[in-house]
Amino acid sequence: MKHLALLFILVCACITSAIAQRVQPAPTMLLGPADWRFERLPIPPGFARDIPWTGYEEARFSPGMFDTKSATHFTYALSICIDGTPEIQAKELKDFLDKYFKGLSTMVGRGKGMKPDPAVFNAVVTPRDKASLFSAKVPYIDTFTDGRQILLNLEIDVRPQPKAKKTQILVLISPQPTAAEIWKQLREIRDAVHAP
Repeated sequence: MKHLALLFILVCACITSAIAQRVQPAPTMLLGPADWRFERLPIPPGFARDIPWTGYEEARFSPGMFDTKSATHFTYALSICIDGTPEIQAKELKDFLDKYFKGLSTMVGRGKGMKPDPAVFNAVVTPRDKASLFSAKVPYIDTFTDGRQILLNLEIDVRPQPKAKKTQILVLISPQPTAAEIWKQLREIRDAVHAP
């Protein structure tokens, strides 16, 4: 009986340890909105290990992120902090977006028996008026829900932080047109972001 009690305590300790390791750290860049779910991942993430940058990302997912009927379906903000201050232009952003979204869709799809066509993931990145600002369009297979193809609109702001030897990349993402109401909130999130 003592052995069973000891085994039970050990199993509980292992489970508690595993749960504690999954707890997300407090946000440092994307502090809000509080009702948008927060997540932090390493860069490169496990689903796109071929991304050449190192660092971490913080994400805020809209309340309707995984609801295909919501006006905020697949709408979220990313703040990426990468080590160093590499030259990041449209070519580097396209490479990142293709690898990131293809890897994400493929990994999630694998668990559901979906096999997204890799040829779909072909981002178009366009520089804007200011050297550090870009727009992008990313075809994406939404394996989180029903496997439909959606076209994501992105606004990207690259912010080198030379004193910290870091680069911050802010990415706003939604299939909604950039004139839609949700973009006002996305831009407010971007304007309130903290430097790494």
